[in-house]
Amino acid sequence: MLKRDITNPLYLHFLGGFVEGEGSNSVSVSINKKFKYGINIQPVFNVSQHKNGLNILYSFKELFNSGSVVEKSGSPDIYVYTLKGYKQIIKYVIPFLETYVQTFSCKKEEYYIFKEIVLQSSEGKQKNKDTLIEMVKLSYKLQGKGKTRKRELSEILEIITAAQ
Repeated sequence: MLKRDITNPLYLHFLGGFVEGEGSNSVSVSINKKFKYGINIQPVFNVSQHKNGLNILYSFKELFNSGSVVEKSGSPDIYVYTLKGYKQIIKYVIPFLETYVQTFSCKKEEYYIFKEIVLQSSEGKQKNKDTLIEMVKLSYKLQGKGKTRKRELSEILEIITAAQ
């Protein structure tokens, strides 16, 4: 049995494999009149696990020195580690993913889209209407297993376009 130790490279590879199977990189798209163009995008890193594996989720919290572990709504006994925001993701998640996940990943295309959105966010590109539109279009390419967005892309683009 591999002991929980975030300083052990073998354990970090174990966590990397765990992310490949139980993790996701996504971008939430929120609507609110207070946002400059009525839309906000936020990169999100998640890992899910049954309550029996809570120690694994807390390993991510310890490793990244941030994020939260909460029960997944509507799924008793399932918990989710979540880290939001481009600053934290650039500082912690991307280096981890590059080293321990991407080498062996079958989700490379999704990762590169996610990374592009995160890097554009760090450059403030969501503050410009045209680049925000491009970032939202990229975000809509990230569709998780069986997941659909609440709103069609056209509805989101209409909100941005109508904003002053």
